[in-house]
Amino acid sequence: MSDDPVVIPPRRPFSGTRSRGPLVLVVDPDDVTRDVYAAELAGAGFMVLEADGGAAAIEKALQFGPHALLLDLMLPEVDGYKVARRLRTDDRTRDVAIVALTGLPSGNAKEIATAAGCDAVFTKPVEPFVLVAELVRLIAKRTREARAPDLSRLLRGR
Repeated sequence: MSDDPVVIPPRRPFSGTRSRGPLVLVVDPDDVTRDVYAAELAGAGFMVLEADGGAAAIEKALQFGPHALLLDLMLPEVDGYKVARRLRTDDRTRDVAIVALTGLPSGNAKEIATAAGCDAVFTKPVEPFVLVAELVRLIAKRTREARAPDLSRLLRGR
């Protein structure tokens, strides 16, 4: 193995020319929940990357420069609030769209998540179509170049 440092490429805006849609990092400690969200997003035309904790989420976000994060707030090691704050302070991830998910029904969690830099906060469970629509809206807003993924499968109810 080489001792050369890993070079992380800068985040590039989505150009709309890829064969698949924008890249979304799905962050949830529960394997089943993460798999369900990842499958729904991939089916809607997104490219999907997964992480099971906050430290892994930060590492993958900095390495791959996703267009959006679907971020559970209650994560091991580093919680979702800290992940959002960390990504907002780095030039490579400052403009990533962050959609937070929480199992806590209180408005306080939503206020704290918004203050940490999350663009939207939803209480679980969330219909996949709602998440897809919000991700499309936020990615378009943040990059101005994203094309909407194919939502027809979700509109038909599979």
